[in-house]
Amino acid sequence: ERRNQKLYWGPVMGQRLKIAIFTQDDRVYLPASVGAVVEAMPEQIACIVLSPPMSTHGGAVKGLLRHLPVFGVQGTLRMGWQVIWARMGHKLGFKPLGRRRYWSIEEVGRQFGIPTFYVDEVNSPHMHEILDRHPSDLLVSISCPQIIHGNLQRRFAQGGINVHSAPLPRYRGLMPAFWVLYHGEKETAVTVHELAEKLDNGEILYQEPIAIEAGETWNSLLRKTKGAAGPALVKAIRQIEDGSLERKPNRDEDSSYFSFPTWKAAREFRSRGLRMF
Repeated sequence: ERRNQKLYWGPVMGQRLKIAIFTQDDRVYLPASVGAVVEAMPEQIACIVLSPPMSTHGGAVKGLLRHLPVFGVQGTLRMGWQVIWARMGHKLGFKPLGRRRYWSIEEVGRQFGIPTFYVDEVNSPHMHEILDRHPSDLLVSISCPQIIHGNLQRRFAQGGINVHSAPLPRYRGLMPAFWVLYHGEKETAVTVHELAEKLDNGEILYQEPIAIEAGETWNSLLRKTKGAAGPALVKAIRQIEDGSLERKPNRDEDSSYFSFPTWKAAREFRSRGLRMF
C-alpha cells in the first residue's frame, strides 16, 4: 500500500498542515524557493532540514572535477564566486541587494524563528529524533539531494511532495534547465508531484509553465524556475488543505530522463551558442 497517497483526495478538515522542509545547503538558488514557502505560511513550518549540497557528494575535489567540464573554467569560477559572496554576506551581515532577500536558508529559518537542522544523512536515526521533537503532517522536498526512504515518508500523515523544475513527465532527473535548453525547448515548467519510490515519478499535483526567453542561459533559467518553485508549492499545499487538488498521471510511457551532463553534452551545448552564464 502506498500510504502517502491516500489522504490527498479530500480536505484536511479545514486545518492547516504542519510542514517539514527537506532541502540542501545551497546559498545561491534555493534561499528564494524556501523563503517563498516560509513567508506564505511561517506558522506552519515545523522545521527545516539541510543536507550537504549535491555538488559536494564524493568530496569537494570530486565535485569540482565533475562540474568543471560542464561549467568550464570561467563558469566554475563564477559559480564559486557566487557561493563565496553569499557566505561572506551571510557571515558579515550585509543586506542583500536587488531581488535577493536571503543569503542562506539558515537565515530564512532564523528570521522566522523556525528550527533549522543540518543532517548528513536524511534517513538516519538522528532525522527520526528531529521529527519526534518537531512532528509534521507533510514533508516538502525542495531539491533534497538524497532519496527519502519509505519508512521516513510514513512519518507524515499526508505523505510527501517534491517540486521539480521541469514539465513532468518529461525531463525527469538531474539539471533539467540544462537539458531543456540543450533540446531547444521554448517552454519549461515547475511541477509539484507526490514523492514516490522512483525519482520524479509520483503523480502530478500542480504544474506551472515557464517561458524560455531568447538568450536564456542555464543560470538565468535556473533562477527563474527556482523563483517559481516556492509559490507553486504554496498553491499545491493550499489545494491539499482545501480539497481542491486535481491529481494528474505522471506516465512512464510519456517520460524522458536525463542524468548529469557529460563533457561531450557540454561541448555540444556550447557549440549551439548556448551558455551556462
